[in-house]
Amino acid sequence: MKGHTAFLAIISIAVILAADSGGMQSIQAPGQQQEGPGYKFSVQSQLVEVYLTVTRGSQPVGNLQIADFELLEDGVPVPLDRLDSQEVPLQIALLVDTSESVQEALYTIQDAAISFVESLNPEDRMMLALFNSEIRMIPQTSAEREPILKAIRGARARGMTRLYDALLQGMKYLDGKPGRKAIVCFTDGEDTAGTSSRFAVLDAAARSGYPIYAIGAGAGLGMSSLQMILREFAEINSGKAFFIQNLKKLREAFRAVASEMRSAYVLNYYTRIPPDGSWHDIRIKIKDPSLTVHARKGFYARNAAGVSAP
Repeated sequence: MKGHTAFLAIISIAVILAADSGGMQSIQAPGQQQEGPGYKFSVQSQLVEVYLTVTRGSQPVGNLQIADFELLEDGVPVPLDRLDSQEVPLQIALLVDTSESVQEALYTIQDAAISFVESLNPEDRMMLALFNSEIRMIPQTSAEREPILKAIRGARARGMTRLYDALLQGMKYLDGKPGRKAIVCFTDGEDTAGTSSRFAVLDAAARSGYPIYAIGAGAGLGMSSLQMILREFAEINSGKAFFIQNLKKLREAFRAVASEMRSAYVLNYYTRIPPDGSWHDIRIKIKDPSLTVHARKGFYARNAAGVSAP
């Protein structure tokens, strides 16, 4: 009787390889469910999401298929599960600096942000975060975007700049959301009021895998450190940084960001890596040698306890 009880206990265990929130989800892999007399169990695997863009020269390339790609994980080819492309809606966190230093350019910033929101497809979803000494988040809860547009029109420039906290809030908001995810961030200066560090943002970005499109403008660009920081944030997941000396060109920068996001893909695959809490390299090859892939370079697996590596 004791042996029978122990046997039932063993076969009822579900082995869970928990996924990192950084672009990874804990999801049941196809073909992993098994059934038999008196019991049923499933093995779950890590689904890794790799956000990427493909260019020919400087021009984005669309209409690619999953067969056009090969992915190497720590140098070993792995089968791909699916490719999310332009028909999959976007999920965007739009972060807009409304600190006191943008006072003179506020109308131009509002105009460019509104134009960006209105350029999105009806199926796309977003969250607006207006940040200064505080962070005000306005999520899109339906197809209606008027609450977000109203918040942009009513923004007032005051206080300091919680840039790092806003970026972390944006990543947290996107976690678990469906669609092709991205962060779009406008700022005219470095962080002056946040409780988080630049390194915390870089670490969170490496784990999330979400591309960051950073737009730097105004007087803050006189500090080379701001450009360096925004480039770091953008390059970690193959996003892009834009630097605008003339704020009258801000609309153009937002338009370029929208074009980049619309051409983005997400490669999905089930990793064979055990939950070891370590960094693992990713390399994506494409069959057409005239094309260039821009993607994250790897991911952090969780450890056996389901906790991200420190």
